[in-house]
Amino acid sequence: MQRLRIVKSIGLIGLVAASLLHCSAQSFQPAPKLYRAKPEDVPPWAEQGNFRFIRLDGGQIESWKAERTWWGNKFSAEEKEVLTHIYDRDFEQMLGLLKQAEFNWIWVTWSSGWSLKDEDQNRENLESIIARCHENGIHVSAYLSGSNMFRKSAFRDDPETKKYGLWMHGIPFFYAGLTKTGPHIDWERRLADARKPGWRAYLLKKAELAVDAGVDAIMWDNMIGYDDGLAQLLDDTQRMAERKARETGRPKVLVYANIHIAPGRFGMNDINEVIWEEDGKDTPGVWDGNWQVDNARKIKFLSGEKQLWQPLKYENDVYHCGRRERCIPSPAEQKLSIAEAYAFGAATSRNIEGRFLSALIRSEPEAQEAWTAIAQYNHFLVEHQELYHQAASAARIALISAEPQNPLADEFLKQSVFFETKVLAHLDKGVPLDRFKVLVMPADLPKLSAEQKARLDTFTAGGGVIIRAGKAESAIAARVEAAAGGPRLSLEPRGYVLGQLTRKPDGRTLILHLLNYNHNAPAENVKVRLDLSGLVQDLSRWEVKVLSPDAAQPQFAGLSLHGSVSEFTLGRIEHYTVVTLSARPGP
Repeated sequence: MQRLRIVKSIGLIGLVAASLLHCSAQSFQPAPKLYRAKPEDVPPWAEQGNFRFIRLDGGQIESWKAERTWWGNKFSAEEKEVLTHIYDRDFEQMLGLLKQAEFNWIWVTWSSGWSLKDEDQNRENLESIIARCHENGIHVSAYLSGSNMFRKSAFRDDPETKKYGLWMHGIPFFYAGLTKTGPHIDWERRLADARKPGWRAYLLKKAELAVDAGVDAIMWDNMIGYDDGLAQLLDDTQRMAERKARETGRPKVLVYANIHIAPGRFGMNDINEVIWEEDGKDTPGVWDGNWQVDNARKIKFLSGEKQLWQPLKYENDVYHCGRRERCIPSPAEQKLSIAEAYAFGAATSRNIEGRFLSALIRSEPEAQEAWTAIAQYNHFLVEHQELYHQAASAARIALISAEPQNPLADEFLKQSVFFETKVLAHLDKGVPLDRFKVLVMPADLPKLSAEQKARLDTFTAGGGVIIRAGKAESAIAARVEAAAGGPRLSLEPRGYVLGQLTRKPDGRTLILHLLNYNHNAPAENVKVRLDLSGLVQDLSRWEVKVLSPDAAQPQFAGLSLHGSVSEFTLGRIEHYTVVTLSARPGP
């Protein structure tokens, strides 16, 4: 929901970078040691591969917010009405839809910046919603805004909030966003400063009410302001969550926040058990001849920034058809988005507020078709959960990226090079360097620090190979794969099919994910050659199976297992096909 940049006001209105976040006031003293999330606090239902997540923003307070915000001020009367009543009149219908599509984790709008009094009715509605969800095996996160306050409401009913405004360089800051005609300033949405203990205490009161109502997680949005204050808010939330767990005997609630993908801020996620990001700007597919793999690249980048055990949810705030509140991606786009996220170790997050939600409740064909596609693929995820839970990349190649944008990563993806991303600023995160054989360094990397050089020296001392890519080197993928010695995938015809290889912890099951990005044409008679050198020496006692949510019995012919090489032909890859290779029991 952080569709914004910070905006300077009082006569001079100009956009400033949202990363204006590293200065801090002398009066603020952060905790000497911030909370650090622990893997044992992630319950099994929240582990990667075990959940299907969707946002269920709504209620009167969300409708009020939409009316006062640039992304929602064009909602139709029907869209506003459904949004308002999704937690009361329309909830049982929505619950049926959630169960149909096998979602087991949602978030609800708990607090978005209104006064405690104005949010009271919403809290009452949500207490019964949370109970109904739990009765049906659905876990619930409470969405709260970390910096937003609607001043006419908050200042009137909770007058202490007048003292908590965010100021930078003597100027107050308000919530804002970009439109086609320029910046939009929402003068009603005053931003608060998380460095101020009173503001954090005020927010923690709201978050504690959510824990008392039975939520399973707290999600902070609008993480706008100074980093040290926002990190302290997350720390305070975790301390409250631990205290509540001790007092009640219930499991500790999970904590997460909308930090965003930028490496300079991402470290705040060390405080959180879960990663949620909305950095997607297009739908995967082939559009006007352009093969769009941005989301796969960004998921790999996020995986390189986070701890391996942290579950990751990934969302687009713009689809190919337009902004997420205004359009419904086609069934094919829904399917590929799900398959792509899960193949690369994430989970799809969706914002259906606005057009999609209203059309679903009103049973419009476009929404029903998209929802049926989602349900079809979610059912496959449930039926074959073992393919996604505790599955890790089998890559022996690592590509260093300083920023999410990396043309070499795009090229590797399109050529089905098995690789993982190592983020330059977070070389200690993601898959450890010593699990790779080859490390690729793009030509445009910034100067390395002494610590980064030391890590790379350790990598080469352990037998790793570093390849420095030339600025216009066309054969870099082949050179890197040859140095790694496998695994390697070749597809004929290649078309717009992309491959990803994962494996289970014991190494006795390998999973080849094949995604066809061409929504308009299935890939047919695809000859697959999978060389597992470096992973498996002899495939003669291995079993090969083919699965797909698009076909009950995928066509599969010409299987050959020789040494480390498996060859076969797939008759059709409509959107997504999975090939598993499993070692048979025996000596």
